[in-house]
Amino acid sequence: MDISSDTIEEALRRLPELPTPVSSWHVETGPDSTDDPAVWVWTMLEDDEVELDKRLQLRSLIRDRVAKEVGTSMIVYIRFRGASEVEQEV
Repeated sequence: MDISSDTIEEALRRLPELPTPVSSWHVETGPDSTDDPAVWVWTMLEDDEVELDKRLQLRSLIRDRVAKEVGTSMIVYIRFRGASEVEQEV
C-alpha cells in the first residue's frame, strides 16, 4: 500500500458539509480476505439514529474521498457506529 491510513483519515476529517455529524474516524489499510488491496473505514456517528438517506449520502462522500486519495483500485469497506456503541468501548 502506498498510502497510510493516517493520510486517508486526515482526508476524511476535511470533508465539508457532512449529511450527519461524525465524531471520529478509524481507518485501516491492507489486503482483504481475497488478498485484494482494501481500505476499512469505521465512521463514528454522533447520533444513534441516522436516516438511511443520510447514511447513503455519507457513504458516497466517503467512497469518493477515498478514491480521490488512493485511486479506484482499492476496495472500500465502510461501517457506521452510533454514539452509544462508541461510548460502550470507553
